Amino acid sequence: MKKALALILAVLLTFSLVACNKEGGSGDTLEITWWLGVGEDATYYPSYDENPVVKYLETKEFNGQKIDLKYVTPVAGAELDNFNTLLATEEYTDIMDMAFSNTAVTELLEDDVIYDLTDYVDQYMPNYKALISEYPEIENLVYSNVNGEKRILKLCMIKREITGNFMGFLYRRDWVAKYGTNPQTGEAFTYGYSDPNDRESYYDDVVFPSGETFPVYISDWEWMFEIFDKAMADLGITDGYAISEYYKGYNEDGGLFCAFGGGCPLWCLQPDGQMVFNGASESMKSYLECLNTWYEKGWLDKSFSEHTSDQAYAIDTAKSHSGKVGMWIGRRAETGNLLDNGDKLTSGIMVYGAPQPINDLYGAEETRNQTPYSFYQYNRVGGSQVITKKVSEEDLPTLLTFMDYFYTTEGGLLICLGLNEDQVKETDDPTYKKFGLTSGYTVEQNEDGSPKYIRNPATKEDNNLASAVAGKRMSVGMYDIGFVPALNDSYTVYANNAMSMWDYYVNTGYPSNDIQKGQFSSEESARYSKVYANIDTYMASNIPQFISGKLDLNGKAWDDYCTMLNKYGPEKVTAIYQNILGN
Repeated sequence: MKKALALILAVLLTFSLVACNKEGGSGDTLEITWWLGVGEDATYYPSYDENPVVKYLETKEFNGQKIDLKYVTPVAGAELDNFNTLLATEEYTDIMDMAFSNTAVTELLEDDVIYDLTDYVDQYMPNYKALISEYPEIENLVYSNVNGEKRILKLCMIKREITGNFMGFLYRRDWVAKYGTNPQTGEAFTYGYSDPNDRESYYDDVVFPSGETFPVYISDWEWMFEIFDKAMADLGITDGYAISEYYKGYNEDGGLFCAFGGGCPLWCLQPDGQMVFNGASESMKSYLECLNTWYEKGWLDKSFSEHTSDQAYAIDTAKSHSGKVGMWIGRRAETGNLLDNGDKLTSGIMVYGAPQPINDLYGAEETRNQTPYSFYQYNRVGGSQVITKKVSEEDLPTLLTFMDYFYTTEGGLLICLGLNEDQVKETDDPTYKKFGLTSGYTVEQNEDGSPKYIRNPATKEDNNLASAVAGKRMSVGMYDIGFVPALNDSYTVYANNAMSMWDYYVNTGYPSNDIQKGQFSSEESARYSKVYANIDTYMASNIPQFISGKLDLNGKAWDDYCTMLNKYGPEKVTAIYQNILGN
């Protein structure tokens, strides 16, 4: 009887352990599903489950359990639809990336989709709790307003050191040097490589009409555009242009628009703490006057409004990468001589970054000579993740302990830089071996004794590879001091220079999308969505026509445009933002 009873108990215990493992529970391994807005190219691995950092994480224990990470990534271009479909069918994952959500976290809480993490963070996430307490200025981004209380509904990426921008204005510095002349003396510029064998030894003595070595004003840009005309004529380029614009005719975060008064074309926080809507402002009119002039002079891409499928940082790349464009919005990987294909149009190419310009030529006086303060720029808070009710309460301690690991230096390095040599050896990772990265990132010491983190040289000129061997797509955790590659010689001298130009001014005006997702109530979100949809549709269909001259900027068409735009009630959204952000 005793033997039989012992056997029965052993069977029951085994069944219990199997059941717990299947459900997550208190078994040895907890399965965690995670929806990411963006994965990696199949060149590196077939699914994000094979990411080297993911595989390394699965060797560790959290709260006494190992984890099994499963990722869901949508087809490119279908991110929003996929996110909404998962919500509608209740097939969402344990962790959800909010990058492509048009639903506020407060709505997800009301619909019982996600957890209110406030009390759980206090208990299981000491690293995250300490980090968000370190920076009071990020309060509106990491907390959400729930019935008048500040609650933690999402886990954000937080940066002790702000990352340099990945994109911004680029221009053909080699064209300026070769075809331009000194605006003060009329002498030709000198340029070349001080060491023919060193691709980072380029020099020139280019100076702009402003007197600076980089373009500052719209007048500097137009001086460049005239030089680009000479270059294209000499090279026989008949289908090129000086610059293109986003297909809507404007960038919502500011883009070129910020040159004309400093702000952005939709809702913007002014330096005086007042929220404004600029869709029908004097800034918009000055901006359109400028772009219409460029269009008429042939400097602006006549087909800009047709590039509807292009990202803002990848407009008509076939032409810019083949050497037919003078200026464009691009990425770090296009700086310097990286676009040199050795052919007639790209041989000797040298691409430099430029800061947002300042209008000194067009429109009302109030829109001139104003410092830009609203444009795309990284800030201290990055992406955010929510934890859904697909996770049982008994599994939350393990899942949150796992997430809190990313807010340590060790965990943050995995997200930012990937694996070091010991970690590569431990996992014997095939991706690192395939691309010759077996040494991983390395650590040296700065003069002050602080650590200096250095990416593997093979990733220095390939940002896509750098992303694929790290955990960047998970968009969570902490970027500690010293992580930012630009400050650790991990980018080329040209990429570093471009990032310094893109961050020459500081964005204080463009309200982060996380404000909408984290602070708006369900009623405010609904109001915003309705107003924004109407305004976005109307502006995107009319702004390109003002630029091309099909609509008269100085006649009845402009008055009608302003009247109609204001009928959509932008002031309703202005009031919401003012209540949250304004003084």
